[in-house]
Amino acid sequence: MIPVDEALALVLDNIDPLPTETIDFDDACGRLLREDVASDMDMPPFARSAVDGFALRAEDVASVPARLTVVGEVPAGTLPDFRVGVREAAQIMTGAPVPEGADAVQMVENSKWVDADVEILTPVKAHQNVAPKGSEVRKGDIVLRRGTRLDPPAVAVAATVGKTRLEVGPRPKVAVIATGDELVAPSETPGPGQIRNSNGFSLVAQCRSAGAETSFLGVARDDEASLETLIREGLDFDILLLSGGVSMGRFDLVEKVLETFGVRFLFDAVQLKPGKPLVFGLGDGTLVFGLPGNPVSTMVTFELFVRTALARLEGAEDPTRALLSATLEKKLRNRGVRRAFVPGWVRTGESGELHAFPIATRGSGDIVAFSKSNALLIVPEEIDKLEAGDDVRFYPLDSFLIKEDLWQAGRNPS
Repeated sequence: MIPVDEALALVLDNIDPLPTETIDFDDACGRLLREDVASDMDMPPFARSAVDGFALRAEDVASVPARLTVVGEVPAGTLPDFRVGVREAAQIMTGAPVPEGADAVQMVENSKWVDADVEILTPVKAHQNVAPKGSEVRKGDIVLRRGTRLDPPAVAVAATVGKTRLEVGPRPKVAVIATGDELVAPSETPGPGQIRNSNGFSLVAQCRSAGAETSFLGVARDDEASLETLIREGLDFDILLLSGGVSMGRFDLVEKVLETFGVRFLFDAVQLKPGKPLVFGLGDGTLVFGLPGNPVSTMVTFELFVRTALARLEGAEDPTRALLSATLEKKLRNRGVRRAFVPGWVRTGESGELHAFPIATRGSGDIVAFSKSNALLIVPEEIDKLEAGDDVRFYPLDSFLIKEDLWQAGRNPS
């Protein structure tokens, strides 16, 4: 049994990123960028009005009210072919080029029409409400860095600079196998000693949320022939995930069968709670994870190890999810020498500070309790408890932001 950090280092040290692929920018949201992207022009490419109003010379409206002659208008998308002179103005729209001679724009709310002229009611300073040419970005500036996880604003940036093809990390291909004679399909009613298969589907969901192309190969029964059939197929993927069958029981056959396919194991137990019987090995071009069979253990080990491996395959230099800190509101205990990751609920206080509440659970099989969490509260292996009021580090789950609205509705899952 090895420490969590050592196990994670072994995983990352044995992963080479997959080859780069080039895709259309509008399909790139969620992908990891593998090139720097530079702007092909100054932005804005001209002095741009920030408001609807009147382009004018600031010195002409130093004393107000000031009546100016309107010499033209500039809609967005047009280039003015006239100049603004002394005591003149041009009606202008947001985003339109400021005509030559003008050095400021007054908002339309601070003006009124007087016959064909405009009366400016409030003075403006030079350059007010004007974005100078190149004030945001200069031609050649890097606007998207290699290693960026592309989100909607990043896609907008790519469109803005005309970068319609992007080099990105590919989506890793993952195979998922659930194991166990006790498993039946979710649509079936379990008989005596049976349970519905949840792990296979939770792993597929987690993989897809991490951006992987994922295939559920099915349920392998507790015999070598069934395991061999599905494992042979799974070793054609970038990652093979098996849930269950990795403990020390008589029917836990996964490691034995994997060895017949030449999989080399780097560890088979981690000082982790839940998730001790975690197996990691290397096939011929395939990363193999044998995850514990209890549902919460399966999901926790995915978050800490598999999600990180997927990001490294895409090319992330720092693929681990950042840990955050909160004030613990209830005591947390940790029996034994393993690092504990406890389901919890983290919310913001009145001043924006974070508060962490452990969620009562019946153990690593209590998937209903786990589903109410938005974080994993960490109790280090070197201590046996954290008191209320202590700082606690936590691993934010995907639901960390999404589920915050439950608190605003007055519902506390802890």
